[in-house]
Amino acid sequence: MDVLSNVLNVTSLATSVIGSREFLAPWAIVVDAPQETAVHIIRRGAAWLRHGDAEPIRLNAGDIVLLASGSKHVLSSDRDPREPEPVTQAIARAHNNVVPSLRGRNDGSGESTLLQCAGYSFSSDGFSPEGAHPLLSLLPPVIVVPADRVNEDPELQLLQRLLAHEAARREAGVELVLPRLIDTLFVYVLRVWLRDQPEGTAGWLGALRDPQIRKALTLIHESPQAPWTVESLARQAAMSRAAFAKRFMDLVGQPPLAYVTRWRMDLAAKLLRESREPVARIASKVGYLSETAFAKAFRRRRKMPPGAYRFQRTRRARAAEIGVPEVARVDQQGV
Repeated sequence: MDVLSNVLNVTSLATSVIGSREFLAPWAIVVDAPQETAVHIIRRGAAWLRHGDAEPIRLNAGDIVLLASGSKHVLSSDRDPREPEPVTQAIARAHNNVVPSLRGRNDGSGESTLLQCAGYSFSSDGFSPEGAHPLLSLLPPVIVVPADRVNEDPELQLLQRLLAHEAARREAGVELVLPRLIDTLFVYVLRVWLRDQPEGTAGWLGALRDPQIRKALTLIHESPQAPWTVESLARQAAMSRAAFAKRFMDLVGQPPLAYVTRWRMDLAAKLLRESREPVARIASKVGYLSETAFAKAFRRRRKMPPGAYRFQRTRRARAAEIGVPEVARVDQQGV
């Protein structure tokens, strides 16, 4: 069981390929996507990124930036743009995928920036009482992978080339290939970021670097219905109970059985949203012999009983089904 893949599957990762545009200087766009994690690749030229109250970040050709929090941000040719326009408005002004400058001309500089952009959306479910996503809550608001780091990573470099190739050629099957390449980019960026994190950080994601804790996490995800105890997990990790409990807490950030419960509830929530299985069967699949015990545990995590949760999420899902494909939304004007 690949723990990261399992988490992404259960939290319903979906990709929106927004596309590539060439922006003629001066330009400035505001991206307001509170529900979506954004990724931008600077294909050519340069840009400034403003995010919240942080200092602007200079992005150069070949850089990749991931905004995990999905919050509002500005990309521009100038460090301090005056009036950025909504990205949808800028795209509407594009001709042959070229966005004219805000002044209607290139301002004599001859500079342009080619951006390739996409977004990642996850299930709208609240993943804990605090609403923290099991993966995104571990990441900083902004992750920048500089071009030199990309060039040092053969797999990421190859993926960059494939993305550029598919975006430019738009051959048969591009609407299937591009979203999957963008999904892969998300994982590759996480890998690069994780390599720079000190030991004992990044929660369960960082804990996967520890062989014994990784084994315990893998077993939990592989068999969430098993009657796990601290003793049984410690035994599988070839550690004493006390040593295992301490290391798990230090690396993952919560006790072993708290993690087991959280993951069971995340999995149960997915089954309630996406299947018609009886609640009793779902309870059994996530390790509860009693439907009553499961309902109590679920209510503690989701603040509502399983039946009410299923009704509410199903209704929301139906309301959202307005011709939007389930897996990906590819910009038909060219990527």
